[in-house]
Amino acid sequence: MNPRMAPRPLDGRLYTDPAVFGDEMERIFSRMWVCGGRLEELDEPGRFVTREIGGESIVAARTAPPEDDAGSNRPGSSEPGALGINGTPGGATRDLAAFYNVCRHRGARVVDECAGTARVFQCPYHAWTYGLDGRLIGAPHMGNDFDAGSAGLVPVRIGAMDGFFFLSLAADGPPLAEVSADLPDLSRFTLGRLVRGDRHEYEARANWKILCENYNECYHCAVVHPELNRVSDYRNSGNLETGRFFVGGPMTLNGGCNTMTATGQSNRPDLPAIEVADRTSVQYYHVYPNLLISLHRDYVMTHTLWPIEAGRTRIVCEWLFDPDTAAAPGFDPSDAVDFWHLVNSQDWDVCARTQLGVASRGYRPTAYEESEACVQVFDGWYLDQMGL
Repeated sequence: MNPRMAPRPLDGRLYTDPAVFGDEMERIFSRMWVCGGRLEELDEPGRFVTREIGGESIVAARTAPPEDDAGSNRPGSSEPGALGINGTPGGATRDLAAFYNVCRHRGARVVDECAGTARVFQCPYHAWTYGLDGRLIGAPHMGNDFDAGSAGLVPVRIGAMDGFFFLSLAADGPPLAEVSADLPDLSRFTLGRLVRGDRHEYEARANWKILCENYNECYHCAVVHPELNRVSDYRNSGNLETGRFFVGGPMTLNGGCNTMTATGQSNRPDLPAIEVADRTSVQYYHVYPNLLISLHRDYVMTHTLWPIEAGRTRIVCEWLFDPDTAAAPGFDPSDAVDFWHLVNSQDWDVCARTQLGVASRGYRPTAYEESEACVQVFDGWYLDQMGL
């Protein structure tokens, strides 16, 4: 089935209206599987993170040691591309659990930290205490008639895929395996095996959709990113690839370049399973709604987008490398990190300019340029999700 292609760029109010933003949080971020980050953040029992999704604070935690390399939550499991997925409402996905950050007593927020390690979670109001899996294990003076078994933290679905964990607030939504089955085959990049080499966090003064649209086209690259354009010309895009849950495709590197750095060169070894064509191209995919993933021959870069309000978005950018490469003496990811930090900063600036423009009564959207097909697909997907 061909994806819906938006006939023209979106109206300005869809980027600026707080009511529209609230509707997006309900129709998109509260119904879909949202990428929470890398499983590496939950690498040991007791490790936890909090995430804001659709206006809700969610706690995700590791409840038991991860399965070893022979376990089924490694690449090549019986669920292709998916690791330890639980499609049932609520509950833990094997050794992971997630739940609303809301005490079952009278609603106080339980966890304040963005990340940490804990043996239990204790509400700071009345000391109700919960296990890492959300079970209520202590409620002072509640008496013998109180049913503690029905008073655990309200669960949120959690699943893992290719080294990422995903969260879904929708109790009756599709399983994560359905998303996984729709995505292109990226197994050659061994995403589940990669480790983080660096991480930058940003805040852009722009709507989350403007950031997605900016990622999904390179029409702006010659003007905004001259350093990038010297490595990969904006006209070198490959075939458009689409699905129910993604859009993207490749871009070819310029002659003499083998990766995305300021020089277009890197001496890092290839990721072990890549194909010959990957040595002269980069794959760019947007996994709806909030994961942007850029796959190079020697590293992978990801952006996860966290909408704050209509005109503000938090972005977490991470650079992932083969663990053997990262463990080698003298490993230095700065050529990739510094290059993309510059590009990121350029992007956030032009996205902020766009946010100012779409808020103007003088904004009159006209037409897409031919190379903006991915933007048309994303905007069409968005209109479908919003019932517009």
